[in-house]
Amino acid sequence: MILNINYGILRYDVPSSLKSATRVTRQGCRVPIHYKITDSTRISKLPMKKLLSHSNTKMELAQYLAAKSLEKGEQLGKRVVVTWGTKCKATHKDMDYLESNHEEADTKLLLHAADATSSGATTIDIVSPDTDVFVLAVRRSPELCQSTYFVTGRGQRHRKILLRSIAAAIGPARTAALPGFHAWSGADITGSFAGKGKQKCWKAFLEAEDDCVTALSDLGTTEQPAPSTIAAIEKLVCQLYQPKTRISKVKDLRWFMFCKKQAQSERLPPTEAALQECIMRAHYQMIVWNSDLVPNPELPSPENYGWAMEKGNSASIFIQCDINIAIFVVKKGSFL
Repeated sequence: MILNINYGILRYDVPSSLKSATRVTRQGCRVPIHYKITDSTRISKLPMKKLLSHSNTKMELAQYLAAKSLEKGEQLGKRVVVTWGTKCKATHKDMDYLESNHEEADTKLLLHAADATSSGATTIDIVSPDTDVFVLAVRRSPELCQSTYFVTGRGQRHRKILLRSIAAAIGPARTAALPGFHAWSGADITGSFAGKGKQKCWKAFLEAEDDCVTALSDLGTTEQPAPSTIAAIEKLVCQLYQPKTRISKVKDLRWFMFCKKQAQSERLPPTEAALQECIMRAHYQMIVWNSDLVPNPELPSPENYGWAMEKGNSASIFIQCDINIAIFVVKKGSFL
């Protein structure tokens, strides 16, 4: 048996990326410190969060780990493939054809898993703690070798999951729609519905009508979401907030829940305008995820998909375009 070890490291050199906005938010008011990464850098007593607070440090660490992994692989006679930044190198062959501009390791892992399958791999372990990777891997499982596993967790929580068993359990339609569901219900950069966690969203997904499932799988397949896609997802949101309702418009459901149930504003579904922005962000995320098997996709700007550019002192980042104003027009019997 020939064993390949593939490492994927995400990029930190993408200007004005959506992930950079997330990093800035998590960083808060703390000023990041740039640590030079070399063999002599002392990090044993340095908190990892502090060490990785600066993007330049993370880029240097990625390069350092890539070089050391290749060096160690050659010393041990192992077949090691490492991808970092836009580069891809291996100890045993030329990997220039897999150099890619993917920002996230999530999609790079799938790109390499598909390449391993086409190269004759019979067993693949995709090792990651990330939900995004699991979702993308399940979606691609029919295209990967039969014995492809997702490995995650530590200690008693360590799990090795056969991807095709998950795909078989939920069926081909929902397998294809799974990334769309994840983007719609709340991924890293798309946001989520207030008070509606993944379990409630998952229940609505499993009970959803065929047109709603198809709408989720259609996200990211065109430049803009089709009106039928938006309408079906709006219907799914109504089912999320009011299971088994026949109401398919959020403005009608907001009015119903306000009048009949005296629901507080935080318990109401989003306005039409806010939902439109939510769908656009999910659509953009799916444009990115649908390019997971393309080494160098040309992606549109997020500015046309529910994001706005905010310029700071040192860099420009994208922020969500949220519309939080609810308009009551009680006299006309409508609630927008």
